[in-house]
Amino acid sequence: MQIKLSLLVAALVLLSLPALAQQGNSEVSVNFTGNFQTQTSGFGLTDSASSAGGFLVNYRYHFNHWSAVEVNYGHTRFSQFYSSGNVTQANVNEATFAYQFTFGISEQARFHPFLEAGTGALFFSAPIPAGSSVSGFSQNRPTFLHGAGVTYKLVHNLSV
Repeated sequence: MQIKLSLLVAALVLLSLPALAQQGNSEVSVNFTGNFQTQTSGFGLTDSASSAGGFLVNYRYHFNHWSAVEVNYGHTRFSQFYSSGNVTQANVNEATFAYQFTFGISEQARFHPFLEAGTGALFFSAPIPAGSSVSGFSQNRPTFLHGAGVTYKLVHNLSV
């Protein structure tokens, strides 16, 4: 896990170097996430996962008014309650990289729509007993990122 985190930090540092010479081309944000899970049953066992909060750190670099690239890292920890009485915890980490098409909207506009597509990886930890420091098995899965959205500028350096 430390190697993965080190690679992510190195990528963020390398991507931020062009931003040091050019003001206004880069954005950094920290987001809080909500993960709402449903109950599932199978093989005579019911798994009720807790709803959990997490965070997502985002770095975006704009090449021009039409395009940008974005790097994301997110983390969530949740608990799973089994009908057998066992309680476990699991971690989910994500690292993604995406290209954004930004429609050429001027910086002075309040609304900035975008489309994005990219790739990355999800890192799942196998459930471990709640409160335990023993590491469980992990699974790493490739992922595809796609989305659309609108950034709304509130004031000069603050957007929603």
